Amino acid sequence: MDDIDRWEYKIINIRSENYRLDPNAAVQMNELGNEGWELVSITSVNFKTGATDNIAMVFKRLTN
Repeated sequence: MDDIDRWEYKIINIRSENYRLDPNAAVQMNELGNEGWELVSITSVNFKTGATDNIAMVFKRLTN
């Protein structure tokens, strides 16, 4: 097999309240970090109203 790094990705959508993230989301993020996932992007996902109440987080990790 070649020596090329191979990545897998995970997308998690969370809801923000009053334009801020729930501090309890850090628990889930710490669990993902312990599993080797690294947060590489966070963006708002706007729907019909244009409100920033849905957040998409993209994580990546090396596959074995």
